[in-house]
Amino acid sequence: MINKLNHSSLQGLRVLNTRPIEQGKALSIAIHQAGGIALNCPALRIVPTKIEWLQALPNLDTVKHAIFTSVNAVNYAFKIFAEQKIVWPNHIEVTAVGKSTANQLIQHAITVKNIPITADSEHLLALPSLQHVNKDIILLFKGEGGRILIPQTLKARGAKLIELIVYRREVPLIDPTLLKTWWHNKTVDIILFTSQEAMQNIFSMFEEPAHSWLKNLPCLVISKRLAAAASSLGMQNIIISSPDTILEKLSQFNKGFTHE
Repeated sequence: MINKLNHSSLQGLRVLNTRPIEQGKALSIAIHQAGGIALNCPALRIVPTKIEWLQALPNLDTVKHAIFTSVNAVNYAFKIFAEQKIVWPNHIEVTAVGKSTANQLIQHAITVKNIPITADSEHLLALPSLQHVNKDIILLFKGEGGRILIPQTLKARGAKLIELIVYRREVPLIDPTLLKTWWHNKTVDIILFTSQEAMQNIFSMFEEPAHSWLKNLPCLVISKRLAAAASSLGMQNIIISSPDTILEKLSQFNKGFTHE
């Protein structure tokens, strides 16, 4: 969820938005509305997987819990459910990794029982509802790859976990001339990263001579884990936000930033 700011709090700030194109639209609009300039540079492309994952779907009447790890997981799962006329039963205890994911589930008329205070794997696994899950059937709707902490921990707790991979990530094609122009003209003031994969992809998308420029740019990340990843890549100026306070953090940064 994006909290709007007043119309001038990001005045003149040039933000490299690396979120996937669809997921990044609302944020880019909000940046523009606050006086900033959003440079859309999606470092990930989200595409659905083939529906073979449905073969792993058990009788939903036997399922105790379902966990959705992202808005994408919700959208791609329920798109297939609608196409296949699969009815979601009310008895399943649904957990969303964060508020945005929960809101998307609500859009599909799904009751969300559990949301962690912080949208990450560690806080999700700390939820009381997921502590005693021995022999419980749990559905985990997720993307291909990613962290293994959730499945690893739930299996260790004795859960009968079924991982349903409903989407995957690709590196999108971006005009290299545009990237070179941003670099040569020093067009970017700050980079926004919301995933480690996007962070790694940015360094492969920009040619190697641009890497020192990238490393010296301030970057805003949405977790301590991503901050550590940014540091390991050589980023020097790292600002930590939460998914819900991105605009506020950008505004705070802009107040102390000298525009060239």
